[in-house]
Amino acid sequence: QKNAFDIVKSGKDGKSYRTDGRTNEDYYAYGQQLIAPCDAEVIVAVDGIKDNVPGKVNALYAPGNSILLKTRNDEYILLAHLQQQSISVKQGQQVKKGELLGICGNSGNSSEPHLHFHLQDAESLNEATGIKCYFSKLEVNGIKKTNYSPVKGDKIKEIENNHAGY
Repeated sequence: QKNAFDIVKSGKDGKSYRTDGRTNEDYYAYGQQLIAPCDAEVIVAVDGIKDNVPGKVNALYAPGNSILLKTRNDEYILLAHLQQQSISVKQGQQVKKGELLGICGNSGNSSEPHLHFHLQDAESLNEATGIKCYFSKLEVNGIKKTNYSPVKGDKIKEIENNHAGY
């Protein structure tokens, strides 16, 4: 999980939930569409893990509902903690940049709805090394940046159809 991102969506008040955070639906990230950051092949698509109650985790299958993509550069992208029964792609499928993959949820080793996103150099999660990921265009803490890799605490905002830089 080296160089991984846990992407949480927050409101104007900085909180990740609307009221008391007791249900998944109360979180801004829950139910958000997740799209392919680049053209890739679907290597793994897991879609049968129940969403957690916020504050509780399911460590049995840490990624939860997840998708592992293989890029044309032989790099692998993991998107984890998706909503149960939301994954719209299958193993072996070729996907195009911008194509819907699934919906943000709260499954696996996740205490609140968010997207876990990382690049790695091998298919196996146990054998892979994380690769630093740069985004082509972002607004970071109110400043426009190009080819930037966010760090913990950054408040990021997408700029026009930005996806991981491939």
